[in-house]
Amino acid sequence: MPSRLVCRKLLSAAVAALTGAAVSTALALAQLGDPGGPGQSVPPPPAQCPRTIACSYTEHNSLGPEGGYRFQRLLVCGANCTTQYWVHDLPSEALLLTLAPVRGGGIVAMQSGDDPADTHRPIRTVLPDYQPSDPACCPSRYADTTYTWDPDRQALVAAAPTFIEAGAFPGWDQLRQQLQSEGFFDVFSGL
Repeated sequence: MPSRLVCRKLLSAAVAALTGAAVSTALALAQLGDPGGPGQSVPPPPAQCPRTIACSYTEHNSLGPEGGYRFQRLLVCGANCTTQYWVHDLPSEALLLTLAPVRGGGIVAMQSGDDPADTHRPIRTVLPDYQPSDPACCPSRYADTTYTWDPDRQALVAAAPTFIEAGAFPGWDQLRQQLQSEGFFDVFSGL
C-alpha cells in the first residue's frame, strides 16, 4: 500500500498538471484575445516569437452544426523558415494530428462536401520530405498523405504516404489545382 507521502505527492502533481493546463488555455486566450467575430477589438498580444526574426500564426475553424476541425499553422523564420501544423477536433478540443516543423511549409487540405453533418472529412497533406543528404533548400521528394476519420477510435488514421520525387513535383500552384480537381481544398489558401 502506498504511503501517505506518496499519495500526497501524486495528488499534488495531478493538481499542478490540471492547474497548468487551465492556466495555459487562459494564457493563450489572454495572449491572442478571443474576438467574437470580424471587427471585434482585442488588446494587442505580447510578442509571440521574440527570439526569432519573424513568426505568424493562422487558425481556421471548419464550422458546422456539429463542429468539425480546427486547423492551426505556425510559421517561424530565422535564417530560414519552418512551418508546423496541428489539427484538433472542435467538439472535444482533442489534438488529432501534429505535423512536425518542416522547411518551406506545405499544403494541408480537407475534402470538400455538401453534407454539413459530415464534420470529419478526410484530410490530405503534401509536405517536403527531406532526406538526410538533402541540402536545406531542396527536398528530394514530397510526401502526400491522406488521413481519414475513424469514429470508433475518435482519431485520424494515416494511409501510407505516396511520394512525389522532386523532378516530378509540379509546383505548389499546380498541386493546389490538382488537389481541387480531386475534391480537396487548401485549408490555409488565402489566409
